[in-house]
Amino acid sequence: MSALDNAIEILRCFSPQQPEVSNADVIRLTGKPKSSTSRLLRQLKECGLLEQDATTRRYRPGLLVFELGRLHRAQNDFVAIAEQHLRTVCATTGHTGYVAVLDGDEQVVLRVVRGTNPLQVVSPPGVRTPAFATSNGRAMLARLNDADIRARLPRPFPVVSPTAPRNVTELMARIADIRRTGYSSTSDESLPGVGSLGFAVSNRDSNETIGVALSFPSQLTSTKERARLWQILRAMAVELGRLADDPVWLALDDAVPVRKAAAR
Repeated sequence: MSALDNAIEILRCFSPQQPEVSNADVIRLTGKPKSSTSRLLRQLKECGLLEQDATTRRYRPGLLVFELGRLHRAQNDFVAIAEQHLRTVCATTGHTGYVAVLDGDEQVVLRVVRGTNPLQVVSPPGVRTPAFATSNGRAMLARLNDADIRARLPRPFPVVSPTAPRNVTELMARIADIRRTGYSSTSDESLPGVGSLGFAVSNRDSNETIGVALSFPSQLTSTKERARLWQILRAMAVELGRLADDPVWLALDDAVPVRKAAAR
């Protein structure tokens, strides 16, 4: 493994739940030797990717990471457009919405739009979740070919919850339905008590794909209400598809899979 791979592995130790790490944390999380870990942490600090608290000696992401993150956010116009449309959907429905991207077998949250409903479970930006167990994650997987999907999946196939796909066969059956309708749904999969509706859209110019989801209390949201939510979300998907020149949504623009899909 190269020095760059090792450095990236260290940077992946940080998360919203663990914004700071010690030398011992990194050794435990990566399994790397103490000597090489200390050297890499020192080098990452010297180049500005990490900072070190003078009192606790714990490391946190440095100013360079922040600057690169701001640059990514400023340049990612497609995500910004999706977020703008999602704000309208969330204001209309009261539910919380997400914009995410696919990274290997995980989806990574980029933007969160909070709803106004009192019952909320919010996953902040940066959170990673198994893509096969989320609505927008599965929708993004559905944009890949079958071989690529299978190559990304962890082995053995993990059991996340009783309602999530339990094996590759179950996942591919749901993928086939998403490809037909453009729509994806979950109920108590990655988070208990939370359901979601999601879709994916691809920008033909940049060749980037994002996933958009709307989450809601699964037990308090009726089949009829889910159908209404999907009608609202689907209108957003069609509009984004037109703006992005997405052939999938251009083809689905005239289709009417709303009632059947949202009832599942």
